[in-house]
Amino acid sequence: MRWVLLLLALLTQAEEKRKVAPLFTVALEHEFPDAAAAFEEARGLLLEHYYSSSLTEEALYWAAIEGMLRHISPPGNPELGKIWQPADYSKVRDSLKGVKVSVGIKSSFNQKDGSLTVTGVEPTSPADGLLQANDRIMRIDDQPLSGKSVSDVNSLLQGEIGTKVSLKIIRDIKIFEVQLERSEFHTQQFVCLPVDAKIWLCELRTITATTSADVAEQLALAREANVTGLVLDLRNNVGGVFLEALRTVELFLGEKTVMLRTLKKADNLQNYVSTTEEPYDFDIAILANENTASSAEIIVAGLQDAGATVVGKKTYGKGVFEQTFALENKFRLKFIIGTMYSPKGKSWQSKGILPDYAVDQKPAVVKTLRQLPVSQRLSKDVSLITAVKLLRRSHN
Repeated sequence: MRWVLLLLALLTQAEEKRKVAPLFTVALEHEFPDAAAAFEEARGLLLEHYYSSSLTEEALYWAAIEGMLRHISPPGNPELGKIWQPADYSKVRDSLKGVKVSVGIKSSFNQKDGSLTVTGVEPTSPADGLLQANDRIMRIDDQPLSGKSVSDVNSLLQGEIGTKVSLKIIRDIKIFEVQLERSEFHTQQFVCLPVDAKIWLCELRTITATTSADVAEQLALAREANVTGLVLDLRNNVGGVFLEALRTVELFLGEKTVMLRTLKKADNLQNYVSTTEEPYDFDIAILANENTASSAEIIVAGLQDAGATVVGKKTYGKGVFEQTFALENKFRLKFIIGTMYSPKGKSWQSKGILPDYAVDQKPAVVKTLRQLPVSQRLSKDVSLITAVKLLRRSHN
């Protein structure tokens, strides 16, 4: 799939200045003469006089970079700028590709009794077919979990490809052990389920390098099944690959339709425009909440401005985008390089995208409801119930 970037060359100087203005304060509000020399002087004093000899020059440089990245990040999201060690970045890169190395379980940990309850199993993962929802893991590699933290438990489950982990399981009244080999598998991030003959519920959990292809495959099946309405669930979707979000929007919007507007330091306002000649034509209701963020907000903004109905709560409000740079020492650096606007020119940075129909549901409730069959959710999931009613009303 292709997408086109058009440059608006005719912006007035006043509008250009207004658009380039930072969305949050990054300028220094007081004078700081001889800044570079003062930095080196402070570094030298710390190395000479700090009480602990474990403070090294490398630690101070690392802290300085982290401090710079925090300073240029939004006040509500100071960790948006990031520096990664090579090994850590490889995990981030794999997650953006939709690839995961693990045993493939979703779980909830109870620190009081030291039990780890399986809430879901990833398809095609090592646990698929061996574990199931509501299994309780009492020991990992013969270690009891009582008294451990969530990070301790995660460390026990994680490991390199090909290594094995032994789990002691309680299922109903049975107690048994399984041995799983950690492997690499693609996570299923887009799932569609029928609500009725005309409406499908499609959950997009995160946005990876395969998202638009996965969505296109399911939309083709929906069209063949004569589906007319989609509930696109983006609740708790914190984003992912920028261009995949755009390609996903493009599936629904016809050629020459603006999908997103962006602004970077060296450019004027830019429009990302669809080139799709035959877009998928569904009535769309989008479910969103306060954890719908970043690239997921690109989908919400693009489709809402094109006529989709948004149900739920105001989105997170991350209307900026970053780029990752490779340093010469193989470390990776990420920071903001631009800001985003909806097709109609609205920024959602720090403000979020408002729903057309407000429904107040906590993110934890959404997570629990997703474990239920669709038939049960239609009597308990208020956002889903509202969206389905709106779609059915539009067909009458």
